[in-house]
Amino acid sequence: MAQVDLRTVSIEAQTALALARALFIALLAVVVSAPLAPWLIAQRGRAGVVAWLLLLAPFFTPPLLVSYAFSKFAMALLVSFWGHETLYIVVLALKLIPVAVVLRTLLPSPLSPEGRHVFRILAPPDRWTRFRFHLRAAGHAPWIAGGLVFLLAFADFELASLWGVKTWTMAVFDAQVGGYALGATLKLAARPLIVQLGVLIAIAFAKRDLPGVHEEPTSRAGRMPWAYLTFSAGFISLIPLLIVTSQAITGIPSLLENFVLGGQLAASVVFAVVAAVAATTIAAWVRQSPVFQLAVITPGLLGALIISLLLLTLFQLPLLRALYDTPLPLAIALTLLLLPLALLLGALWLQPSPALHIARQTGSRRLLWQMETRPRAMAAGILFCWAYFDFTASSILAPTGFTPVFVRLHNLAHYGQTAVLSAMMLAAFATPILVLLLTGTAWRLYARGHGR
Repeated sequence: MAQVDLRTVSIEAQTALALARALFIALLAVVVSAPLAPWLIAQRGRAGVVAWLLLLAPFFTPPLLVSYAFSKFAMALLVSFWGHETLYIVVLALKLIPVAVVLRTLLPSPLSPEGRHVFRILAPPDRWTRFRFHLRAAGHAPWIAGGLVFLLAFADFELASLWGVKTWTMAVFDAQVGGYALGATLKLAARPLIVQLGVLIAIAFAKRDLPGVHEEPTSRAGRMPWAYLTFSAGFISLIPLLIVTSQAITGIPSLLENFVLGGQLAASVVFAVVAAVAATTIAAWVRQSPVFQLAVITPGLLGALIISLLLLTLFQLPLLRALYDTPLPLAIALTLLLLPLALLLGALWLQPSPALHIARQTGSRRLLWQMETRPRAMAAGILFCWAYFDFTASSILAPTGFTPVFVRLHNLAHYGQTAVLSAMMLAAFATPILVLLLTGTAWRLYARGHGR
């Protein structure tokens, strides 16, 4: 079979290839999430906690951890176009399927379980009629979930860059860092941007308020969901962590002798804290207004590359040029990227409930900590980590002398895996966990000391 030489492929062809990948991943996410979402809703107690952790682990695993751990394997597959594509698509799909599952738990079917039962009894036997019924009964959830997964897959850059996957984001980024004029770079991104805006408009027309789960589904999926969740979390999260940790063991002494990441780790933490606080505040302001919600999440759904290029253009205008080489552009970019996730976490964890109302009426700080403050703290911690692990926006917008750590690590990773670099990776991955543990411990002690 003839090999495809993507080195000579035009930006139009790379956009078409990214479009095909994203469509396939979105369709796969919709199909997988259909049985997985009701099964997840049915899980209770400790099993439910474990199921949710396994589901979300791949999505929140930093892309650089996955791409760096599997980089040798990915480079070996470059001789086979289809082998290389398969690895990339499988990894990207496993990372994004949780998005579709979460959204389908928040946007349940408009048809009650009783209605489905009646249809199963009275429906005609032909498959086409049954298919149309199930498509209509699913409501807007599959379209919204599939659309958001499509946007995330279409705009992927961080996973593709280290593996040499040729896609439009790679071409646009290489043009920007390679010295293209900003106008020429934006022209390259014009067609992909049109695609993204078209999908966003379609999602906006299908948008509905997130009503929360209103049914009690039964779990009939057997062991398949557990098998899928275990495989996904193991392949995307656990195996890369084990690979990097095993490589880092011999490099840790050398890193400790000459620790050169302090300033960059501090920059990552500062930017992440600022972005997480800003996104949480804005999400709280717009939570009651669907119009404002749509307005604030739209930029973040375009992806870090498009946001960064647009902000780069904005801060080169005469009125804002003085702020160009400051932390402000990157802080704005990270905040915009966090807003879709901030609103999603709010819909998941911060819904009003009678129990929360009673806790507020009684003024019990301990109950308020468990039912309101702790979920908010967990959401803020997730937003902090999401901003901390950013590479794309940081590489384009970071001010001189205050560059986040993953810009440096990503650049070094292109030269291959070494024990010292793996130790640096491990230190960078461990830093946000340490920050969150210390912060969480302090908050918990405060809550205990001031509880009633």
